[in-house]
Amino acid sequence: MTCHAQYVSCHFGQMNMYVQGSHQKDRKPLVCFHMSPYSGKFYKKFQNEMSVDRMVICPDTPGYGGSDAPDNPPSIKELALSMRDMLTELEIDKVDVLGFHTGVFIVTELALLCPEKVEKLILPGIPYVDAEKRADLCENYKKPRPYFEDPDFLANKWTAAISSKNEGWDEARKIEMFAEIMRSGDRSNWGFQAVFKYNAEQQLAQIKQPVFIPVPDEALADNSRAAAPLFQNARLVEYPE
Repeated sequence: MTCHAQYVSCHFGQMNMYVQGSHQKDRKPLVCFHMSPYSGKFYKKFQNEMSVDRMVICPDTPGYGGSDAPDNPPSIKELALSMRDMLTELEIDKVDVLGFHTGVFIVTELALLCPEKVEKLILPGIPYVDAEKRADLCENYKKPRPYFEDPDFLANKWTAAISSKNEGWDEARKIEMFAEIMRSGDRSNWGFQAVFKYNAEQQLAQIKQPVFIPVPDEALADNSRAAAPLFQNARLVEYPE
């Protein structure tokens, strides 16, 4: 089934999402939350595979992709409230959720805001660091990206994008993802600020739903391992290949 874009109203205005597959009675929809500063398009290939037997929804976090932006850097809770609005607008009773990097904490907060809707959490790439490190990172991400001040900034970002080792990313895919990164402009760091202001120890410990933590060979593998004991009901599986 073809993927299509769709808008709903949420906490900060219009939210764009990508929807593929049909709603099946015996399989809950899967909602996927992306890392910063990408968009729901980050999941394009995964969404195509997973939507064979269920509905898969990949929203653009407010301020990223095609979604309206807040006036100021939002908190994780505010972003999760927007996602709750999305589920209400779509009239979906229960979902399974997947979060990656920034999307992990949006997922966990959503699970706390509406536990009656969120049944299971899948969390690869948990951006967990201790409180002291969070404070330092938060200060770092308050600095605007030097689009005009550093003449090499965009060139370096482009070089990093086209040299990506992501398996299956052909040239067209790399260009598409680079465009999504640049699309957020001055808001690029807002998602990171929200992550590093989030009281992860307190919030993750309250999650009662089953949590699955796949750990592939990626940048936040050690962070995911450190975060796993914070959950009440988590299962971690290593995928070194």
